[in-house]
Amino acid sequence: MTWDAYNRRKETLRDLLAIADRRRDLTLTELLDTVDEGRSAFANETELLFDLQMAWFQRLSGQLDRLVSESVETPELMAVTAWVNAAAEMPGARALLDAHLHEPALAKAFAKEQAFLAASAGVPMDHPDLTGHGRRIMDSARESVVDEIEIVDEEPRMGLVAKLRSVIAA
Repeated sequence: MTWDAYNRRKETLRDLLAIADRRRDLTLTELLDTVDEGRSAFANETELLFDLQMAWFQRLSGQLDRLVSESVETPELMAVTAWVNAAAEMPGARALLDAHLHEPALAKAFAKEQAFLAASAGVPMDHPDLTGHGRRIMDSARESVVDEIEIVDEEPRMGLVAKLRSVIAA
């Protein structure tokens, strides 16, 4: 891939992510068809999924890096908070990735993300169930995102960290 093609692909991905954030009802196929360059930048939906997952992982990693310098009670809370923050910043990408969690082509990428979350939460890298721990962190984060939407109507003064603590304690 040439630099020009690479830059066009990244620009197209930015456009697709912006549309996905606004229109979370679109499928990958419909999303690719919304941008003129969509089909020329991505040969198929799997290529788009790989780039979405990479963009998501970079955002998640950046959130973790940022939270390391803040005082967060536990490493697990830090990992959950980073996931929730990244999901808030990239809701369209997260929705598309969640819709394709069982896509065989992405199994390795999702396993690496889960291991990364678990390691960030303090689980040793040689732990036999590293990805299982990461999956539980992701599940806690997903629950807190859902709870946040439900709690906003009930308790508008409850902060994000308090909500995360209540989810992790449960």
